Amino acid sequence: MIKPQALILLLTLTCTPALAANVYTFADCLELVKKNNAELIAAEQSLESARYNLNASYSNYLPQISANLGYQKGETDQVESEGHSATLNATQNVFNGFSDMAKVSENEGKLKVAEASLRTVKAKISYDLKSAFANVIYAQESLKLTRSIQKRRADNLNMVELRFQSGRENKGSVLLSKAYLKQAQLDVLKAENFFNTSRSSLIRVTGLSPDAEFEVQGKAPESNPSSVTPSFTKLAEQTPEHQQAQGQIQSAEAGLSNSRSEFLPSLDLSGSVGNTGESWYPERDRWSVGATLSWSLFSGGKDYFTNKSAFAQKLVAENTWKNSELEIIVKLRQAFAEFTEAVEQVKVSDAFVEAGSVRAEIGRSKYNNGLTTFDDWDKIENDLISYQKDQTLKRRDRVVAEANWEKTQGVGVLP
Repeated sequence: MIKPQALILLLTLTCTPALAANVYTFADCLELVKKNNAELIAAEQSLESARYNLNASYSNYLPQISANLGYQKGETDQVESEGHSATLNATQNVFNGFSDMAKVSENEGKLKVAEASLRTVKAKISYDLKSAFANVIYAQESLKLTRSIQKRRADNLNMVELRFQSGRENKGSVLLSKAYLKQAQLDVLKAENFFNTSRSSLIRVTGLSPDAEFEVQGKAPESNPSSVTPSFTKLAEQTPEHQQAQGQIQSAEAGLSNSRSEFLPSLDLSGSVGNTGESWYPERDRWSVGATLSWSLFSGGKDYFTNKSAFAQKLVAENTWKNSELEIIVKLRQAFAEFTEAVEQVKVSDAFVEAGSVRAEIGRSKYNNGLTTFDDWDKIENDLISYQKDQTLKRRDRVVAEANWEKTQGVGVLP
C-alpha cells in the first residue's frame, strides 16, 4: 500500500509540467502575432519598399548635380602634357513627354497594391489566429468533455451491474455498458492526442517555438451579425481586392502614358563650372551652359509595339477587376450566410444540451427505480452525449465562420 506522503509526492511530480506550462489569452496571442509573424513582417516591409520607390520617382523633377575631379597626362609629337580639372555639373530635364508624371502615377498605383496586399495579409492572419485559437479551445473542452463522459459511462456500468446482480437486468445490457466505457476511454485517448496536435497551427501563427508547451484560456472576440442584410456591392468596393485592382489599373494607365512619351521630344538644360590647369589646384576658370532637344524619329518599331502592349495591359487590369468584383460579391454573400447560420446553430445546440441534460437526469432516476427499460434510458444517455459533443463543435465553428466573414471583407483583429 502506498503511503500518503508518497502519493502526494507522486501527484505533485505528475502535475508539475502542466502547472509550468504558459497560459495565453487571445490578447496575448495577438501581441505575439504582431511581434513574431513572418508573413506579417514581410508584408509590412513590402509596403515600406513601395513607399521608398514612390519617393524615389519624385527625384526626376529635381536637378541632378555631380562633382568631378580629373587628371590627364599624355604626349603629342614627343611633347608631354599634363592637366588637372575640377568641375561642378548640373542637369535639369524640362520636358520628356510626361514620362516623369507617368512614373510617379505608376508608383502610386504600386503603393495602393502594396497597401491592399498588407490588408489582405492582416485579414488572413486574423482568420488564422482566430481559427487556431478556437481549435485549441475546442481541443481543451473536448478533452474535459470526454473525461466527464468516461466517468458517466463508468457510473452507468456500475448501476447496470448492480441491477444485473439483483436479477433486474440482462447480461447484454452489462456487456453493452462495458463497450460504451471502452469507447469512452478511446475517445479520451483521441482527445488527448488531438489536444497535443491542435496547438501546431497556433504555434505557426504566433511564431512560438515548435516545442512550446502552453494552454489557452478565454475565447476569441465575438460579435453578432447585423439584423439587416448588408449591401454586398458596397462592401465589395471596400475590400482589399478592390483597392488592389484600382492600383493595378492606375499603374497600367501610367504605363500607357509612359509608352506614349517616347513619341514626344525631350528637352534638357545643363550647366558646368570649374577650373582647369597644368598643376593642382588648377587656376583657369571655365564655365558652360547648354540646352539639348532630342526626338527619337525611328526606334525599329519598339515604341509602337510597347505602346500597344501597354494598352493591352490596361484592358487586362480593367476586365480582371470586373470579373473579380462579381466573385467577391458571391463570396461575401456566402460568408455572411454561413456566419448567421453558425450563430443560430450554437443557440440550437445549447437548447438540445439543456433539454438532453434534464431528460438524462429524469431518465437515470426512472431507470434506477425500475420505471423505464434499459433501451429507453440508453437512448436518452446517448442523445445527451451526442448533444454535448455537437455543442463544443458548433461553438468552434461559430468562431471560424465569423473569422471567415471578416477575412472576406478584408478586416480582422489586426489594425
